[in-house]
Amino acid sequence: MRIPSSLAASRLVESVGTVAVVGLLAAVAAAGCSSVGISAASTTGTTTPTTRSPAASPTPPAVIPLPTTLPAQISYDQAMRLFEYDRSRPFGVVERSSDEQDGATVHDLTYTTAAGSRAQAYLVVPGGSGPFGGAMYLHGAGGSSSSFLTEAIALTRHGVVSLLITQPEWKSAPASDAEAVNEIVFEMRELQRSLDLLAAQPIVDPGRLGFVGFSFGAVRGGTYAGVDARRLRITILASTPSSYDAPAMAPFDPIVWAPHVAPAALYLQEGTQDPWFTRAEAESYIAAAGQPKELVWYEANHGLNALALTDRLEWLGGMIGSDCRPALCSATIQP
Repeated sequence: MRIPSSLAASRLVESVGTVAVVGLLAAVAAAGCSSVGISAASTTGTTTPTTRSPAASPTPPAVIPLPTTLPAQISYDQAMRLFEYDRSRPFGVVERSSDEQDGATVHDLTYTTAAGSRAQAYLVVPGGSGPFGGAMYLHGAGGSSSSFLTEAIALTRHGVVSLLITQPEWKSAPASDAEAVNEIVFEMRELQRSLDLLAAQPIVDPGRLGFVGFSFGAVRGGTYAGVDARRLRITILASTPSSYDAPAMAPFDPIVWAPHVAPAALYLQEGTQDPWFTRAEAESYIAAAGQPKELVWYEANHGLNALALTDRLEWLGGMIGSDCRPALCSATIQP
């Protein structure tokens, strides 16, 4: 990773291997999904949906209803089966408003979730016709879809569309281990559904997708990145532990799913003064992940600092945005 000389003195970088630019199947879109999106040129309060034809797919497996009882030990294949959802459900996008901010268009919209309810999100779009890379953001505890709005607007200058969602919830306060595990299953389905929505936008290249999670959003995101790795080119997890530190949750700990994040590039951002997580946790987490990966330390607390923001913009722009050289951005990985 290139480190600007002006930044190198203010942070500590621990590189584990070489972070190579990797791709994924360029043809991957929201297979089987009704692809309804927002046009880059739309600036009015009422948007005429545009469509991308869904890719043909075999008959999907039946969706396991929640709540469900899980065995004490669960395999990767069993977990992935639990995370299946109805991919044919239309998104039913409704735009509530759109606003021009610093050269970007911020669409405030709602859409139909995997569970059939309605969810709000912001779609932040650069000027121009694209195609652009796409990044999905998940905030920390107590945050909302607007938590990373300023960062998403800045990211448009790197040629990336952002989808900012609010953390999905099956139950806001699970009362038992069984409910907590079902909550994770629910959220993994909804996070995949949200990426479906981003990938279905006609202005987004579904072969250039990324994910950014912060704090609790990175805890959930650590599991999610392992679930949806075949569609992601880059995952950035900021201020996150490696596990839930609860036996019932162990099969879904981020560190358990870390080996499955590859071939997506994994970046961990941690603060040297963060009171919540230890250096040992971060080092064990990055050690468990496959290549490519990198752990970066910042002289900061849990909220990190401006240098961390600069890095996120550079990484995303370089791997899925306009800063990426065409030969690298078009690279694919064969199944």
